[in-house]
Amino acid sequence: MSMLIDHASAGDGALHKGPAGLPSLTVFGFPAAGGSASHFTRWRRWLPAGVTVEPVDLPGHGTRRQEPAIDDWPQLVATACETLHGRVSGPYALVGHSFGALLAYEVAATLPRTVPGPALLIVAGRNGPAAGLAHRPLHMLDDDRLIESLRRLGGTPAEVLAEPALMRLALPVLRTDLRLAETYARPPRPALPCPIAAVVGRHDRMADAAGSLTWQQETADRFDLTVADAGHFLLDHPQVIATLTARMTELLRPGRRPEAGTTSG
Repeated sequence: MSMLIDHASAGDGALHKGPAGLPSLTVFGFPAAGGSASHFTRWRRWLPAGVTVEPVDLPGHGTRRQEPAIDDWPQLVATACETLHGRVSGPYALVGHSFGALLAYEVAATLPRTVPGPALLIVAGRNGPAAGLAHRPLHMLDDDRLIESLRRLGGTPAEVLAEPALMRLALPVLRTDLRLAETYARPPRPALPCPIAAVVGRHDRMADAAGSLTWQQETADRFDLTVADAGHFLLDHPQVIATLTARMTELLRPGRRPEAGTTSG
């Protein structure tokens, strides 16, 4: 199922021209709690021509795992914005999965103080900032109960759960991210001027369609929600790929906006 709501046309600006004179867009990816942003490199297989993806690892994660993880929102957002500031050289989109969706949202609200805002915010597997959690908080559970809860909820990749030593190593950073995600409180602010595309799995136990629909409140521009036949880890699902391919292709063709409505698939 896909739902489209069009509030305005603020996202229709002309895009940057790449080296070959074609429109270009950079997508910055923020991963789920405890994860590495390297997963977004898989998107290079299907992204439309003119679109590049840049994974964003934060302290304690992936390529920056030797650095201490950040345990408070203001510092985390400031660090993320600082990381992106020198990498934004033209139109860009932000994408976040689960915990990363909240971080991408905060960056979308904060980064435009110093550089132009994003052309699109993509949020996956996370209820909107004003919505409640779709599950009981996990970050205060002891290690064994946390691992079992993540296994039951489908909140950690199976390959990580299958390696107990790896899981134990990842727990401190994972718990830090979970605490941030589960205690997050949306600050008072106006709706973002950029469009938002939300995707959620029909079988996701960490988010749900009703909660994902509340992302609509966070944009003064276009909003669309796609509910895929998937669980929590849905970034490589064919329906999600098809939806995002179409959305990014539209961004590369300024002035072409579909009529507001609802479609099923």
